[in-house]
Amino acid sequence: MIFNIALKNFYRQGARAALNVLVTALIIIAVIFNLSLLNGFQAQGTRNMVRTNIAGGHYVAPGFDILTPTEWENLTLKVPDKLHAIQHSDKAEVLVQQGQIYPNRRLFPVQLRGIEKEQTLLDLPLQSLDAYPASVKDVIPVVLGAKMAKKSHLQKGDTVVLKWRDKFGAVDAMDMLVVEVATLVNPRIDEGVVWLRLDHLRQLTQRPGEVTWVAVRDHLGPVAGMEFQTLEMLMQDLLALLKHDRRNARILWVILMFLAGISIFNNQILILFKRQREIGTLMAFGMTSSLIVGMFTLEGSFAAISAVILAACLGVPFFAWFQSVGLDVSHLSESSIPVKDKIFLDIQPVETLVTVLVIIVVMIAVAWIPSRRISRMDPTLALRGRGIT
Repeated sequence: MIFNIALKNFYRQGARAALNVLVTALIIIAVIFNLSLLNGFQAQGTRNMVRTNIAGGHYVAPGFDILTPTEWENLTLKVPDKLHAIQHSDKAEVLVQQGQIYPNRRLFPVQLRGIEKEQTLLDLPLQSLDAYPASVKDVIPVVLGAKMAKKSHLQKGDTVVLKWRDKFGAVDAMDMLVVEVATLVNPRIDEGVVWLRLDHLRQLTQRPGEVTWVAVRDHLGPVAGMEFQTLEMLMQDLLALLKHDRRNARILWVILMFLAGISIFNNQILILFKRQREIGTLMAFGMTSSLIVGMFTLEGSFAAISAVILAACLGVPFFAWFQSVGLDVSHLSESSIPVKDKIFLDIQPVETLVTVLVIIVVMIAVAWIPSRRISRMDPTLALRGRGIT
């Protein structure tokens, strides 16, 4: 009986109830959209870093830090037999050294990064280097990223002087030839990086068999003489940025929930004030205050449930349309964030379900709080419309 009465009363609210339902539905869509967009941002950023640089983690020379280039020359070692025996599809040996180039008579410090040409673990467009012999002769073939080429004003086919220091401290120089300008989705392996073949860089620096790190598909346990850096360690700056963004998203979520709660709360207060005589009549006929509180709370619950249904009707086509166009983030092309031109939603079913359930619970609670005043109403005053003043 209470259910039927509450349902009829909810429909009788008309435009007021429809407005509450619409506002709550839009808030549900906004919250899910915000969370899914952050998920998509994180998924694309981490995926690009993993497939172009990190793989399943790095076995690095002890003490190596990519942010201290002055120490790179002293932090290389021979590849341990345990890692050397791995197939090229499951590992990528990398040697990193300092260098300088002189485009247009300017000094341009660069990171010389050599990677074995046989590896297939990392997705890098360096195939143009395979055509050159194993021994460096007249020029050093290199590949530059698009951003690196733009900043150094170099193009495919250009030659420029490259200077480096070998293992014994001797400084040497030679012309390098830009054989390709590649588009790299990860700016961290583009800006300031000159890509060489590993055998070429080893020959130039007189470091046969040495590496700075070995990227692997899976963790292989302890390896003598090397430290293992996990995905979390290698992506800690990106993860910290995403954590900060999620904190901001929670603040926005709380603000939206507060606005929706205020809307339903005010609606319930108005309903109680206008329907005092009805409440007094129900009390006079013997209905307990707890049943009346439940009836009014049920009316507020219908608003939350209707909002979920409306959010599904409006949100599904909106999300489907958004997935076809994506969010343009080309303005981030000059940043160090490894994302492409567009970001798409990554909707997590469990996260979405929890979000919807939390919103429903909050809306029901907000509808119940003002309804508790019914239990303190005097039936005689309620019949005269003075139960709530």
